[in-house]
Amino acid sequence: MSFTVNTLRNVTTACQQMRDHIKTIVFRPDAHKTLDITFGPTVAAELIGRTPEALAKAESKGRLPQPKQLPNGRRYYTLEDLTQIREALGIHVGKQPDEDAVVLAVQNFKGGVGKSTITKHLADYLALHGYRVLVIDCDPQASTTTMFDIQPETLIDDDQTLGAFLSPRSTFSNFAETIRDTPWPTIKIVPSSLGLQDAEWDLTSTLREGGQAVRESLQALRIGIASVTKDFDVILLDPPPAMGFLGLNVMAAATGLLIPVPARQLDYLSTIHFMDTIADNIEILEQNGTPVNYGFIRVVCSTFSPSKPGENDMWRIMQATYAGLLLGQPILASEEIKNATQAFRSIYESKPSASHQTYTRCRDNLDAVFGEVVQQIRQQWSSTSLTGTDASVSVAA
Repeated sequence: MSFTVNTLRNVTTACQQMRDHIKTIVFRPDAHKTLDITFGPTVAAELIGRTPEALAKAESKGRLPQPKQLPNGRRYYTLEDLTQIREALGIHVGKQPDEDAVVLAVQNFKGGVGKSTITKHLADYLALHGYRVLVIDCDPQASTTTMFDIQPETLIDDDQTLGAFLSPRSTFSNFAETIRDTPWPTIKIVPSSLGLQDAEWDLTSTLREGGQAVRESLQALRIGIASVTKDFDVILLDPPPAMGFLGLNVMAAATGLLIPVPARQLDYLSTIHFMDTIADNIEILEQNGTPVNYGFIRVVCSTFSPSKPGENDMWRIMQATYAGLLLGQPILASEEIKNATQAFRSIYESKPSASHQTYTRCRDNLDAVFGEVVQQIRQQWSSTSLTGTDASVSVAA
């Protein structure tokens, strides 16, 4: 083994050991993430679309079980309780059984724009509000996979992975078997694995064969998702930061596109190239028998620091040039998000790391941004597109 390879292997081993040590501190005692999220009556009622009084009335009449109580008598609910309450009251927040999930790709080629962080936070936000979510990590870097407490190297001997499914050389064809549980009861994940980069090479090799082989390689992910699209409300795709065959698969499978763009000049300029490249590659897909027509495309300003020189100017430029596509709220840069990410968590499963006011401001900002995204998602379902986000509430408490 060469000096270079040996050095890199040693560094990798040391980093993995340190990562495992960090996790034993963050997730002690079992080194695995467990959800420790509870809600008071006011927050619980807000999340399910009721008033605290309506919940208490339903509980007093026996329509709902009595909530749990702390030693001081304060009532609280868990995430599982919210799911049971929605079921008991006939509250359905997602699509109808005959409708397809919205497949949303969170994509930009530029690194550091918050792609994986947004994917994780959006998934958790949707789950809190009762949606069934599937996250598909298509990036060999596996940042989103790690955030959901799955280590890519644990899948190295697993034949039932996304890489095996996508590879033309593999005989594994049951996409549903790539889906794993997460600590969130209503979020599932197709994790990135170490074989995903190999699948990229295998897909690329179909260029030599041409014709039908290329069409099949471009549609592989779309075909896999089609087999589970009735089982979820929203499917989130975290693509690789480049437009190879993996990226083309993501573009072909998506039905909506969310583009994170920080309010910085270089990021703004690189996104011009990104959008042009996306358009070029959609034309390539269509020329190869894979039509693409997104139900919506939205740009979100990410990691926005209004106090930094130039970012307010860039925000105004983005408002002018992305008119009709830009979400009305930017995602504010926050130490709360950074601290949560370092603990392999999102804001929605974390306690405040600084002041409660700072945490609340950060969470309220994310709620506002993702609320806009949910409006776009719901417009894709005929059952909710005309009546808005309250259309799902079918029975009053």
